[in-house]
Amino acid sequence: MIKALTIDLWETLIEDVNSSEKLRDEKRAEFIIKHLHLNENAKEKIMNFFTDLTDAFKHPNSENAWSILPETQVKKLLKDYLHIEASESEIRQIVEFYVSVILEEPPILTEKIVPKVLMELSKKYTLMMISNTGRTPGSILLNILEMYGIRDYFKYFIFSDEVMARKPDPRIFAFAQNQLGMDKKEIVHIGDSVNLDFLGATQFGFNAVLYAKGRDEVPVSPYIKSFEELEGLLNEKFSRD
Repeated sequence: MIKALTIDLWETLIEDVNSSEKLRDEKRAEFIIKHLHLNENAKEKIMNFFTDLTDAFKHPNSENAWSILPETQVKKLLKDYLHIEASESEIRQIVEFYVSVILEEPPILTEKIVPKVLMELSKKYTLMMISNTGRTPGSILLNILEMYGIRDYFKYFIFSDEVMARKPDPRIFAFAQNQLGMDKKEIVHIGDSVNLDFLGATQFGFNAVLYAKGRDEVPVSPYIKSFEELEGLLNEKFSRD
């Protein structure tokens, strides 16, 4: 019997449109250049760093564990890409802007129906969010959830920057199971990434559903292409009886 749903955040509940992250990165770059009085030529190096950072998010491993925390991201940028030293005060001010700029260019819901679906699911299951974080920590992402009125539907939140483990690392799913206090087979994980979400969850022992919005070919099953399909699929594939 399914008792809990663990749900991914990025590209599952919220998503960027119109190159929002690139716009944020440009603002981050401009802030760093101005704050540290750098030459405008530094912008290309900073944007190259963000390209490498995004690749680290897509392919997490022990060698790019520096990418988990925004503070270590900024320190790596300064040391390895800009080859400069900054004071702790300067780093702190950069990090504060770096993590909060998302509130100026916020993501949007993947589907307008998301709040309604979460409301209905929360009446039947314990909901937990399991999210890898990137440039923005979980503490700031909670403000985005509040903005869309969906924060209160979740009983628990696990963000990679807070537990220092990133999906598909089994440790993050173990954190989830321990907090829920349930058997693995009583939990279904829902997310958009085949590797990070679907395989990460199933290899740990959770059930999983792939969120495959907008995809013509889907390599795994079960999956949904809209949250309108989720409750029916849960009833069909994972009976509560």
